[in-house]
Amino acid sequence: MTGISLRPGVEAALGASWERCERKYKLARDTARPILRMQSTEVAPRLEAMTERTGGRNGIFRQLSGIAAETGACMVLTDIDGVLLRLEGPEQGRVIFEQNGITFGSCWDERVAGTNGVSMALSEGKAFTVRGQDHYFSLLHPFSCTAVPLFDAENRIIGAVNFSMLDRGNKADYLFARQLLGTAADRVQHLLFERQFKDAMILGVAPQADRDLMQNNELVAVNEDGIILGSTARAHLLADADDPTHLKGKAFQTVFGADAVILDKVPERVVSVRRDGGSSLQITACNRPAGSGASLGWRPAGHADAPKPVRRRLGLSFRRLSHGSEQMATMCARAQACFRRALPFVIEGPSGTGKSSLVAALVEGERLNASQVMTVDCASLDDTPEDRVYFQTLVDQARVAGALSADILGPVTLVFENIDEMPKYAQAGLRSVLDEFDPAPASDGVPQIIATNRRSLIEAVEQGAFRDDLYFLLARTVVSLPPLTARERLDRLAIDIAASLAGVDIEIAPEAMETLCAHHWPGNVRELRNVLQQALIAGDGRRISRVDLSGVIHFTPQLQIKAPCARISHKGYDEQTMISDALAGARWNVSQAARALGIGRATIHRKMKQHGITRPD
Repeated sequence: MTGISLRPGVEAALGASWERCERKYKLARDTARPILRMQSTEVAPRLEAMTERTGGRNGIFRQLSGIAAETGACMVLTDIDGVLLRLEGPEQGRVIFEQNGITFGSCWDERVAGTNGVSMALSEGKAFTVRGQDHYFSLLHPFSCTAVPLFDAENRIIGAVNFSMLDRGNKADYLFARQLLGTAADRVQHLLFERQFKDAMILGVAPQADRDLMQNNELVAVNEDGIILGSTARAHLLADADDPTHLKGKAFQTVFGADAVILDKVPERVVSVRRDGGSSLQITACNRPAGSGASLGWRPAGHADAPKPVRRRLGLSFRRLSHGSEQMATMCARAQACFRRALPFVIEGPSGTGKSSLVAALVEGERLNASQVMTVDCASLDDTPEDRVYFQTLVDQARVAGALSADILGPVTLVFENIDEMPKYAQAGLRSVLDEFDPAPASDGVPQIIATNRRSLIEAVEQGAFRDDLYFLLARTVVSLPPLTARERLDRLAIDIAASLAGVDIEIAPEAMETLCAHHWPGNVRELRNVLQQALIAGDGRRISRVDLSGVIHFTPQLQIKAPCARISHKGYDEQTMISDALAGARWNVSQAARALGIGRATIHRKMKQHGITRPD
């Protein structure tokens, strides 16, 4: 028996199956026609029952059939007994499969069909690939089959969906099939789960910071007291439980660390919870119970009932990003237009100009599910077997996203940071994805691809570090973010950032604003935010003076003011004003003010008396 193990335990499971076939079932490997076939009159009621159990004619299997036809595979749907109820694919391919026993009504129970993908998925309760030589019967050696079990709302296996294809020995074929079928099977169970628990509150639970683009929310239903009524197939794994039944009847807060009842009142209805082991979970309120009197809230991205937001102006996050700069507002609008049309684009700008913030604003503005946004730091990718497998899996997942319509998977976004440092093998993989899809307005299911870079990407092309063909596929639009010194009104941006940090309106003294405007800001907006935060900590939290900036930013007069501000009129930053600002920032703690000014306590008392500075009532 040969084959590539796609996960630990595969070889052991296959070996155990072969042993049962030989010793327990006494099957002969070279039997000419080993696969039994039921009559159509026996299969018809099974097909009708299976259609009902999987939620009716929801279009998921029809989509899988279309993808199978395009890839030269056959989609197989079986019931819990392994009886083949649907076989769809290219006409020529179906003939080859049917000649070898893969046909309507054939039975894939291990006791009669030997080791095969369907029987392994049903018995193991998870996705399983059986390659050509791993089939017990020699008649099936030309084929590979990848099968995924289907679960109902109570986590009972009701059947399996399978892709059968001529085995080319290509591991990517198996990975693609497993990603595709796994996503479809999850969607089937979610439909059944939402239907059964329509009167309960349904919460989505997903791990954060995972390297899996197709990471799917597990669903948990709770009653009005926050007690778990049911969950989907893998929710218990996120709670470190041994079995789905171990969650039922327990308090959601005890199991997952978040109050389900309060969650419905949280803005955006999303919270992040850190587990004891250091990992984090994202908890999302997916619905409001039917009959609760409340209007239907936000539902997971890609849900058939989810309204598509229509925005005719930049949202709040975009306005904050572009505050005081028409150039930045234009760039934000350009990025938003590309994002809505699923067009790939590049965001360029020096470190700290807001590239990551712009991506976050795009995702937030379109109310996408954060679990379907994958960020890849290309600078962290090495030319190692592990990273090659990871990137190939990512490419396969992107193809799955492009193959499935958005109502099944939901919008998918890939963000490649530091794109100019992407290794050559990854550039080739990304090019294959971009070349395969032709994004256009209102494209259905096409993955959104965004790249960010600290310098002009065309420079990397000219230096031979980046493929020119990939550049022209990726850079349909280039969004260039201006450095802070090129923003028209830094004073407005500084006031807005300070207010957002403090939670209240903040006054910035004219002398302090002059210092901010004269600084050259190598760290751009990120540096400005850090400086303002430290100044608020140093001062009284309501007003920022030049003293509050001392030690945080060093004022060095420039020959030319590079970050324009509104014209400031003042008499100069004299000693009296400086001491008053230091005392106000220290909440009139004289010792603290003296330390901020770098003078002794006796000196500051003498200066206060000299200038007539007294503590206000």
